Amino acid sequence: MEVFQVTDKLPDSDDPVILVIGKFDGVHKGHQHLLEQAKALCAKEEKLAIVCFTPHPLWALRKDPAYQRAITPDSAKFYWLEHYGVDKVYNILFTTKYAENSAETFIREHLRGLNLRHIVVGESFNFGKGRDSDVDLLINLCGERSVPVTEVPFVKDHAHKISSTDIRAAIADGDFATAKFLLGHPYFIEGEVIEKRGTYWLTGMDEYVIPKAGEYDVTINGEQRRIQIINADRIALPEVTTPAQITFNTAK
Repeated sequence: MEVFQVTDKLPDSDDPVILVIGKFDGVHKGHQHLLEQAKALCAKEEKLAIVCFTPHPLWALRKDPAYQRAITPDSAKFYWLEHYGVDKVYNILFTTKYAENSAETFIREHLRGLNLRHIVVGESFNFGKGRDSDVDLLINLCGERSVPVTEVPFVKDHAHKISSTDIRAAIADGDFATAKFLLGHPYFIEGEVIEKRGTYWLTGMDEYVIPKAGEYDVTINGEQRRIQIINADRIALPEVTTPAQITFNTAK
């Protein structure tokens, strides 16, 4: 999978692509459904490409503390996107300056260099500056290049749409069974391990959503262990090799 870090215009490419646009925080069941629908549209020579954003727009624009950390920071997001069949990722650095771009600028200029065959978005998709930057506008703008647009309905858990907000809440509460059900895959964090005065601490996880304080049964690098979360910035581990990938067990 190719990953491109982008600040405005996406790099030119002749590769024919089916493009999916979204935040993709968590790469949850709703995102997976989008990817499945887009993959089904790909002809033999076409590639599945993603436009996503870092950091979360609600953190970049409003400094909403609920969105300062990610369910899947870039490394985890890229891992799951590749796992679910993505060929290219265009990861846009989202800033207050970038947010000033209009929908017209995004489609006509930033995506101009791509060989677009189709665009796929989720239900109620909204993009670009302006209140009317919705799916209807996307369809109109893409019509200028004869690029079809497909709007995929929400995936729902019973009557409730699967959302990153609910997954964040489940992780924060230590409810990993619910988080796994909504994600469609286990929740994990990664970091380096340092030793101080006989205690081993996980570092480098400041971009991840961290569960509330407490002791948790986890899998560390494939082995069953127990950790203690002191707060969002302090996690005590048993002696383990570094780096450590910690997957939270779903059993309470």
